[in-house]
Amino acid sequence: MDKEMMTPQSATLTAPLSGEPKNAEIAQVVRDLLTPIMETIGQLLRDNTEAMQQIAAAQQLASARISDLEKRMRLQTPMSKTQEKYVQDAIRRRAKEILEAKCTPDKKAVTKLSGAIRKSILTRHGVATLRECPAYDYETTLAQVSKWNDFPVVREIAREAREREEAFVAERDPAAGDHGQAAGERRGDQPADETETGGGAV
Repeated sequence: MDKEMMTPQSATLTAPLSGEPKNAEIAQVVRDLLTPIMETIGQLLRDNTEAMQQIAAAQQLASARISDLEKRMRLQTPMSKTQEKYVQDAIRRRAKEILEAKCTPDKKAVTKLSGAIRKSILTRHGVATLRECPAYDYETTLAQVSKWNDFPVVREIAREAREREEAFVAERDPAAGDHGQAAGERRGDQPADETETGGGAV
């Protein structure tokens, strides 16, 4: 077909699509602009992730150190004066309770047995005075006092208390003293009951 014979419609159909190259150029420009931005954002995210991991590790280390410090503080914090008084009262009550089942306890016997109970507590904690016992172990210390029973120690102190009682009675009434001494000897010859033989220092 001759060029002169081409109609406007056919010319339009055969003309190149001039919009396609422009769209491709625009897309390339957008890519060129966004690529460095996205790379920067990606790097920031990676850096942020590493920073968060470092922060988390630091927090864990700080938490472990704080926990260790709190534990040391608990171990080094001694009983208060009130707690010490309650423990001393509990020791004295326990001594009286044990001795009343064996004899008529006097002040000397209670004091001596209280000292034995106190010594076992101090030995357990490795301290020289009740005040030095750790405050965090206060409840455990009271439980130790309430369960304490060292039969050989109790038997010896009770025997001494009976002898003092018999000597006192003998001074006032020699005949009653002889009778009391015989009764004490009979009590001393009796075999220990199951509770006594099973006892021991707590």
